[in-house]
Amino acid sequence: MVPQVSADAAGIIDYPRRLQSGRLYFAFGGGVGKFGTNFTVFHHNDSTIWIDLGSGFANHHTPGMEKNLPNRQLLLAFPPTAIFLTHGHEDHIGALPHLAEVIPPETEIYASPFTTALVTNRLKDRGIDPARWRFRLIEEDSRIGVGDFTVHTFFMPHSIPQCFSVGLEAEVAGTKKRIYFSSDFKLRGAEVRHRVAHIKKFAPVDYLFVDSTGSLVEGETADEREVDESLAKIIAATKGRIFLTTFSSQVERLRNLSKVAKNLGRPIGFLGRSLKSQWEAAFQAKEVSEPLHLMKQPSFTSQNTLWLVAGCQADKNSSFNRLTQGLMHKIRLRAGDTLIYSASMIPGNEGRIYECLNAAAALGVTIVGLPGSGGARVHASGHGRRGDIEKLVSYLKPRHIIPVHGDPLHLNAFLDFIADKKVAISVTDEHRIYALADAPEAVESVPDETCLVEPGEIHFDTTIYRERVHMGEQGICIVVMRGDRFQIEHLSYTGVMSRSLETQLMSRLFAEAGRVAAEVAGINAAQREKKFRDRLGRVHEELIGRVPYVKVIAHSLPLSKGGGGV
Repeated sequence: MVPQVSADAAGIIDYPRRLQSGRLYFAFGGGVGKFGTNFTVFHHNDSTIWIDLGSGFANHHTPGMEKNLPNRQLLLAFPPTAIFLTHGHEDHIGALPHLAEVIPPETEIYASPFTTALVTNRLKDRGIDPARWRFRLIEEDSRIGVGDFTVHTFFMPHSIPQCFSVGLEAEVAGTKKRIYFSSDFKLRGAEVRHRVAHIKKFAPVDYLFVDSTGSLVEGETADEREVDESLAKIIAATKGRIFLTTFSSQVERLRNLSKVAKNLGRPIGFLGRSLKSQWEAAFQAKEVSEPLHLMKQPSFTSQNTLWLVAGCQADKNSSFNRLTQGLMHKIRLRAGDTLIYSASMIPGNEGRIYECLNAAAALGVTIVGLPGSGGARVHASGHGRRGDIEKLVSYLKPRHIIPVHGDPLHLNAFLDFIADKKVAISVTDEHRIYALADAPEAVESVPDETCLVEPGEIHFDTTIYRERVHMGEQGICIVVMRGDRFQIEHLSYTGVMSRSLETQLMSRLFAEAGRVAAEVAGINAAQREKKFRDRLGRVHEELIGRVPYVKVIAHSLPLSKGGGGV
């Protein structure tokens, strides 16, 4: 069973009781100010709509964390009347398997057939029965009544099948308020359900919540068909084995690569579980015509195979990382192979990705698609650039715009390029509740209780990550104390300095640590350990040039002298 967010209401603020009836509110539990963890709450009278339930990404500041989930305060304070999952990317659905105790049974979850297949398959894999909730399929642009809301869906092109935007209507103070929530989108793509006329018919809107990811780049995002044509030419002109890594959710690209391989007589193989699960969900949703079990996996010794490789962001255990580092026992890269990097680098992952590409290049593998190298187009983003955003604004004629899905760089860039459109713009924050009046009005602050997921547990305290980073950079000093006397009995170091320097300095370090302990022994017990750690840190900085993390272990029984206790 995956770790679950507790439904215990202790410490949860009853925000609905504090909000005025008749007003329309929203809050972000993620997805604004940083990428990932997309989760938006809209609340009106007794009705609450959740849009997306995403997970976020670990980084170098959070070593050991698997992912994060939305703010627990919002999850528990605003139980959903209904949930809308706009598409199947992890940063929009990844939290759901961890919320079995939070989302009330029988809650209606609206999603496309593809997203539903992804989610329900994942729930089953993790021992959770999807039947605890009521999944409702969105198969075309729709109009749905949910409590005090009327909800509209608008299918949009993206880098994953069957993505839709959400339109909300609500009666507020005798007038109908209309909101368009774009989620992720671009305007050029092969989504057969996309209808610009339906979007224009929803105009004008009071508020447009719009994806700002592409706000740094001029022009419009390329159509996936341009990528397909380019990749087909590259594959046709390449001899020997080809390894291509892309986002596993790029089903349209995977489907077209399968056709290209078949036309050229190349076997096609899948390396990575995520690729296989996306393909299976695509088959269930009729996005591909052949199930994976009927697609014979080629021999690992084949000299002509097109291998599709999962894990283009080079996560530690991904197939892309293991392949390039020589950790796959059944198949290894060698000189004469071609590796196509058909993806973009998510900010923060560049170092890992370049390490993998360099490892492949060192083996004599030809690299195609190196970012910034020019040449043929081998990837197209799923996010609209400035041109796409401007077109959507022209379709919807919003009175007010709120950019979402971006970090401060993207949000500020959005303000710069859209400023001449003569429309009001507001940059809002996570962990606040806003009333949608003439402008977004912050009415409540929400404590940051982002759910941090580690193997076996979910917690809310970031102290553990600061300690891990400290230990990783500076090492650790273990101090064993007689608690009743605050007297040092043992001192040891791990990952701090070479063994020879430790041998040279240990007697002095032990003596200095003993002196510091004696100096603070008479201080109030509540402050004593902190004072000891701070002062010992200054000793360490002076003698060894670094400040290791100090762990104090107190006991009441004497230890036999040894190790550092000299």
